[in-house]
Amino acid sequence: MADADPEGRLRGATGAETLRGSRPSNRLVAATLEHRWNEALEQVDQVKQQYADFRQREALSLTPQQKQQALALAKDLPCLWRAPSTQAKDRKWILRLLIKDITVEKVAPKKILLHLRRQGGTCEDLAVELPPNVADRLRYPSPIVEKIRQLAASVGDAEIAAELTRQGLLSAKGKPFTASIIKWLRYKHRIPTPDLKHKEELTVKEVAHKFGVSSGVVYYWIAHGVLAARRMNRGSPCWITLDPRNNRNSANGLKDRVESKNNDSDFLDTKMDSRPESKGKL
Repeated sequence: MADADPEGRLRGATGAETLRGSRPSNRLVAATLEHRWNEALEQVDQVKQQYADFRQREALSLTPQQKQQALALAKDLPCLWRAPSTQAKDRKWILRLLIKDITVEKVAPKKILLHLRRQGGTCEDLAVELPPNVADRLRYPSPIVEKIRQLAASVGDAEIAAELTRQGLLSAKGKPFTASIIKWLRYKHRIPTPDLKHKEELTVKEVAHKFGVSSGVVYYWIAHGVLAARRMNRGSPCWITLDPRNNRNSANGLKDRVESKNNDSDFLDTKMDSRPESKGKL
């Protein structure tokens, strides 16, 4: 501690010797030297106090009980970290006490390497997988797409959604599959719509061409029970079965049935090019 400020101590000793060796005729000079000597001694005292404060901060003495508490806290650090009473600022303070610095190195597009250096001097490397972006999180894995492709060969979208839900599978957003989700996946992955139409069935366009009417008239016939149609779900097409041996399914028979329902002889002329949306739903 005596060597904390050797230059200041030298100035103080030199000032004292100069004061003792001065003559009475030089008292003014001696007073000036004494003033400088006192300032040098005050500077020495300040440096001593600063050094003592520094030693007290760096080497804090702990009692045995405090040491035991600190060791117990270090062993129970995970519990302290997860405690509800521990705030974010407290966790930052804990990290500053444990970690000196961290160097981040990107080793892959979705992987980084953390080089940790602790306050004690030890080092450790940690590999961290980065979370996928939004597009990757919403991308369905190949096994689910292939399963949908296999099911689409024989059943419709609603049945596929029900089967996937029965197997405990969920969509990319964690929700049960729906027919609209299956339809979008078929469109995205170019999965064709299953051909579930029977050989004897006709489409709406085929029936319209057969009887020389518009598709709107055919939908009107279906909506009013003039024609019997089969439909898998609301968004699927209508498949119509006609019995050529039955006069009720002939052109004249259909016209007679429509006229009997509407009592309007001009039905075919006025409804030829119309297809009301509210009447086209089954």
